[in-house]
Amino acid sequence: MLHYSVAIADHGAHLFQVTMTIPSQSTRGHILRLPAWLPGSYMIRDFARHIIDFTVTSGQQPLAYQCLDKQTWQLAANTAPVLIQYRVYAYDLSVRSAYLERDFAFFNPTSLCLSVDEHQHHRCQLEIACPVGWQLATGLPRLTGANYEGGSFHADNYQHLIDHPVLMGNLTIYNFNVAGIPHALVLAGRHDADCPRICADLERICAEQIAMFGNQPPFNQYLFLTMVVGRGFGGLEHANSTALICSRKDLIHRNKATIDNDYRVFLSLCSHEYFHSWNVKTLKPKLFLPYQLEAEQYTPQLWFYEGFTSYYDDYMLHRAGLLSATAYLAIVGETIAKVHRGRGHLRQSLAESSFYAWTKYYKQDENSPNVIVSYYAKGGLLALCIDLKLRLVSQHQLNLADVMAAYWQQLGQPLLGTDDDSFVNFIRQQYEYHDIADFITTATSTTEQLPLTDLLAQFGISTNQCASTDDNNFTGKVVASSLPVSLGAKYRATAMGLELTHVYEGEAAAQAHLSAGDRIIAIDFLQASDATVRELFERFKPGQAVTIHAFHRDELRQHTLYWQEPAKQSVQLTVVEPEKLAGWLTLS
Repeated sequence: MLHYSVAIADHGAHLFQVTMTIPSQSTRGHILRLPAWLPGSYMIRDFARHIIDFTVTSGQQPLAYQCLDKQTWQLAANTAPVLIQYRVYAYDLSVRSAYLERDFAFFNPTSLCLSVDEHQHHRCQLEIACPVGWQLATGLPRLTGANYEGGSFHADNYQHLIDHPVLMGNLTIYNFNVAGIPHALVLAGRHDADCPRICADLERICAEQIAMFGNQPPFNQYLFLTMVVGRGFGGLEHANSTALICSRKDLIHRNKATIDNDYRVFLSLCSHEYFHSWNVKTLKPKLFLPYQLEAEQYTPQLWFYEGFTSYYDDYMLHRAGLLSATAYLAIVGETIAKVHRGRGHLRQSLAESSFYAWTKYYKQDENSPNVIVSYYAKGGLLALCIDLKLRLVSQHQLNLADVMAAYWQQLGQPLLGTDDDSFVNFIRQQYEYHDIADFITTATSTTEQLPLTDLLAQFGISTNQCASTDDNNFTGKVVASSLPVSLGAKYRATAMGLELTHVYEGEAAAQAHLSAGDRIIAIDFLQASDATVRELFERFKPGQAVTIHAFHRDELRQHTLYWQEPAKQSVQLTVVEPEKLAGWLTLS
């Protein structure tokens, strides 16, 4: 059995100490690897770059090794157990890597624990030393130590090991049960959260999801491991837990009774990661059985695994009674606006968006709105369309939740994995809905627009497109007032000018040859700043020409810009015929 030991070497220097023992001998020499990425986050991150002070001994003597590449080590032959010691720099405050400071520590084993090729499928043991006064939370099965303390843990194999993050610190821990299964909300960092309220709300969301999948959760415990910071957001799904990072303001406190947008976003994040327990942790592409973490694994299926999960994250809040129909439709309207802002949705299909996640979605730049579409956002809208189509064609006897549960039971629960056309074939063969199957194929392989307006109308919902307040915003709610003209670029307004972050292809700024990164300092020979931007824009009408002075790098340039009419990029959805909702939404 492989044995790993993790301890804190230096809080201030953000260093973990890792000791690893390989008990077996090898005549050819063991090969060690550290993943280049971790499941659920489709970007090469090269975790091995944070390893320092790497030493290898066998029989108390140094053992030679060579580096085969950036993340692989070949050891010399050994006849006695091998001891490997190294430190890992951990200062990435995210859910993807490892973080260590005086207040708390977090790590994914993908950042700390090397695999051994010939032991990939063998059981292993992880011992974690927890500082005095700290607690430890992880979903790994425990061998020694009391609950929420340091001790020894075991995993069935390496892939099992790396699917269990660890959170340590002066933790706030609240336990609750859902369908007889123990759950816990675990918080690290300063907060004034109303934990009993949060747990009660999470219980309602989790209960809806467990019921959706036939009361068959693929875990026997679940942890919401949450790092609370001043500003932050993120989540990553795991076997029986999720790693979360949130802003302090996202957690409702005892002096607030209503669910505001910040708290709603946190609940939606929890809902999203919890839904992944079925949709990508157990039901997953065959390509990921098992994961190959040395290099990219390309799949065109992320529109299903992330997009459908994105549909259900907020929808489950509505089903749990935590989000009104009006508030839910505002979120859908904002998602529609997000997808259609820029020309990316006209250039990239959902399958392409999924396939190129590694280089395009996860490495977005100033030109991204012009060339890519989000498989999260548009995938969620596709799931909405499929849900509504299924309800209509079955006279409201079948919905997407029913299909998802049956699909999971056939391919997910037995861990068979999915091919690129599995879901389409399942719809075609299981239900004989050939039109819906053809629709999904077209919607994922082309840039054809989704029939959202027509489908929503059949459920008594009107769609109204209107201008947003300015170029930086789009929404799913009524806009009180909007600027009379559009710059055609997103900008950051500062005292030093308007710093362009994204320039939309074909719109006013692009036609004036302005670029992302330019800083507009004057419009019509008047200073442009955060204090004057609205006043300046309100002086003009679409079609008027204006002189722009802007810095391009350190060069001052003059441009002629013709103002355009603001695009109707905000989308308001309104229930006008509630009798047509037919159980999809509930008015209260």
